[in-house]
Amino acid sequence: MSGSGAHNTSLADRGDIRMSPSAARVLSAVLLAIGAVCVGLTLVLGLTTGDKTVARQALASYHVGFLIAIGFSLGAMAIVMILHQVNAGWAGLIRRQFENVMSLVWPCAILFIPVILLSLLGDPLWKWMDPEYVAGDALYDHKKPYLNTTFFLIRNIVYFVIWIWLAHSLFRYSTQQDLTGDKWLTAKARRMSSYGLLLFALTTAFAAFDWEMTLDFHWFSTMYGVYFFAANVGAAICLVTFILLMLRRSGRLADLVTVEHYHDLGKLMFGFVVFWAYISFSQYFLIWYANIPEETMWYQRRQADGWGTIAIALSLGRFILPFILLMPRPFRRSPAVLAFASVWLIGFHALEVFWIVRPQVYDPATYEPIMLNLLDVAAALGPVSLFLGLLVRKIASGPLVPLHDPRMDESLHHKNYI
Repeated sequence: MSGSGAHNTSLADRGDIRMSPSAARVLSAVLLAIGAVCVGLTLVLGLTTGDKTVARQALASYHVGFLIAIGFSLGAMAIVMILHQVNAGWAGLIRRQFENVMSLVWPCAILFIPVILLSLLGDPLWKWMDPEYVAGDALYDHKKPYLNTTFFLIRNIVYFVIWIWLAHSLFRYSTQQDLTGDKWLTAKARRMSSYGLLLFALTTAFAAFDWEMTLDFHWFSTMYGVYFFAANVGAAICLVTFILLMLRRSGRLADLVTVEHYHDLGKLMFGFVVFWAYISFSQYFLIWYANIPEETMWYQRRQADGWGTIAIALSLGRFILPFILLMPRPFRRSPAVLAFASVWLIGFHALEVFWIVRPQVYDPATYEPIMLNLLDVAAALGPVSLFLGLLVRKIASGPLVPLHDPRMDESLHHKNYI
């Protein structure tokens, strides 16, 4: 323990474990400004035309941006709890950035409010909220005990209360340890993660059903919760990898977070590329094989017209190409390759969320799809840019690593042999 204490004392005295405040202020201000402009542009383009279809398109694309932002936060929360639960000493130096992303779950709750309010007060994003639309629908009548506005609101409040509590508690334990060095805070975080993962699994699965699956309330998939988990955890790993690489480029953590840590992040990235593909294909294959109209219509809509091109692009860009890229060991140890792969996969993750949500918006007169345009880009970019602006501020607000984690020696001397 004396060796660990000596290492941690010198760690706290280093000048490269904090982000430059001036650089953080500028970058954060730019991102927040972009987010504000995009949200304003969405309001102008989507809500002042008097066209209900355009307004619904704006709301759907804003929802895409919200889902990307909350996905980063929830994915990071899962990683933080898993690292605590398996007592992963190697990850001590990188865990703080997952904690920073996780801690922003509460702004995501605020970002969700416009989706709820506009759905309740205007043309709803979830068509089951429209009494006229579901009148006489036998399948909706069967699902009505679950798919009703009151219960929907209650569920979402419960989700965010649990997530905010978990994120706040885990982040507080970590930052308190920076000040006090109390090793029992690590034990508290590990204990909370044991039941926190159970709560997380239940709430995120039902959030996936509520936020994405029930946009088409006739459709259902028992695998959708795992599909949501795989996509978002993979995206969070990519985001944190990119953050660490950018910090390294700015001279921070240069000899602390080494190629050994990046190699492990590359392995996690590769693993979740494969896991996502396995879950995604399994869901598609089972629905295709069963050939039940209520299930197949979801994929039929996303394979018709221009959406089919996106489906093919996702198969290539979300799985085949990154699988080939990240397979060789030297590539998983290359900062340049990992930076490219992170941005690439985040981009295709965003495209996937768009492909899931936006096909539900179509011209009610012709049922023709409304394809990607400027409104979609602005509406989706707004919440994501606001989230990233707040994230930069969060990263700059404290040390870039947990200063007194009792497993820090293991992380400082981490080596990869596979």
